[in-house]
Amino acid sequence: MRSQSRDLVASIKKYRNILIVVKGSPDPDAIASSYAISVICHLVNVSCTISATKIISLPPNRALIDILGIPLRVSPVMPDAAQFDAYIVTDHQSPNAPELNSPLPCAAYIDHHEPGEEKIVADFILKNTEAGSTSTLMALILKELDIGLDPATMRSVSTALLYGIYTDTDKYSQAGKLDYEALDYLVRFSDHDAFNKISRTPLSQETIRLLKIAIEGKIPYKDWLIVGIGYVEASRRDSIAIIADFLLKREKFTTVIVYAAIENRDHHDLTLDASLRTTSENMDLNGIIKKITPGGGGRKFKGAYQIDMNYFSHCPDRTLLWNMIHLTTVGLLKKTRDELIITELKGFYQKFRKKVRDYLPI
Repeated sequence: MRSQSRDLVASIKKYRNILIVVKGSPDPDAIASSYAISVICHLVNVSCTISATKIISLPPNRALIDILGIPLRVSPVMPDAAQFDAYIVTDHQSPNAPELNSPLPCAAYIDHHEPGEEKIVADFILKNTEAGSTSTLMALILKELDIGLDPATMRSVSTALLYGIYTDTDKYSQAGKLDYEALDYLVRFSDHDAFNKISRTPLSQETIRLLKIAIEGKIPYKDWLIVGIGYVEASRRDSIAIIADFLLKREKFTTVIVYAAIENRDHHDLTLDASLRTTSENMDLNGIIKKITPGGGGRKFKGAYQIDMNYFSHCPDRTLLWNMIHLTTVGLLKKTRDELIITELKGFYQKFRKKVRDYLPI
């Protein structure tokens, strides 16, 4: 990790002003890892801006930003790319950022998800699926750099990374060796009172309402639970993942899929968002999602995808539109479950091939 840390700093120092892009819905891991990158940028005198286009919907995520003072810019449109000479992406399966509408070079890409099929182009690349979170990788980078941050900044960024690991490893239940190494480092500097305040932030009444809809409308299919919760405002989109986590623990199914029609009425945006959760050690969620759409991905135990439906945002009959979305999604997911054995065999073969490759001499 030490040489990688130095390489990251060298890649950042090639530029004067960097845009840190938070792709998708900003969750704690993406927010914390982007924050850590920004701290490194400022330390080496490189200007940077952290920007996201999706609204921060969950109260705990908003509390994370407010309590720790994370400088995250949230706007439907990214800043003018002409202001920057490079960009950085963390915690996303793809480093590509078409939302920039400009051919900026990617200075760094750091992630822990299963790799996609596209070619990754960046000055610095760190992709490690052994880590339970991207915050883990950023914590280990800070540890190896051993940089002299002021106590207040170190406390803030350590607390953010600690919370990023906490959420992405399901409260440490799926943490591995790298995660525990990162935790051992972070707990020395983090603000435990602030962490507890963030983690205890109650869910909104809207999330609780949606949870009730999910429980009443669940569809069992073999060992899967399929749940559609209707239309959800963009400001509440993170409720989908929360509900999927809840149902996986509550219900006796190996896999839970929760989906909704996410709408931003101000901008006439409509997307289908789905969160997948599983307890199966052998399920290749990334492969399953990629068969449904390239606009999504997964890792062990978790996955998600989005499908653009802006064209249908003008449909005058919302009930009819949701029925179409619901029937289509349920049918597709049932078909996917029926074909699962093929995907599982492919995932098993890939893991077997990796193990064989690891043991063979190069």
